[in-house]
Amino acid sequence: MPLARVKQKGQVTIPAKIRGELGLGEGDYVEISREGSRIVLTPKDTVDRHPVIDAALVEGLEDVRAGRLSPPFQTAKEIADWQKTEDYKKFIAKA
Repeated sequence: MPLARVKQKGQVTIPAKIRGELGLGEGDYVEISREGSRIVLTPKDTVDRHPVIDAALVEGLEDVRAGRLSPPFQTAKEIADWQKTEDYKKFIAKA
């Protein structure tokens, strides 16, 4: 089991192997708690994840990778006009 020394200002270095196994990188957050005489560090996202949002992000990235992108629009009329085209029908089919 690796040892770490508590440095000035309470800093402790987490060994590289453990950081790698947990996917921790510079700037990541850890929750610090105490369990009896143990100090427990738990990797944390700064915002709790939501499975519905995560699924929508995955779907959106798949669309981008597959080239399923709408053109840019300046007005609502441009969107409405585009929705009447064959390109739009192909876009919503996600073929």
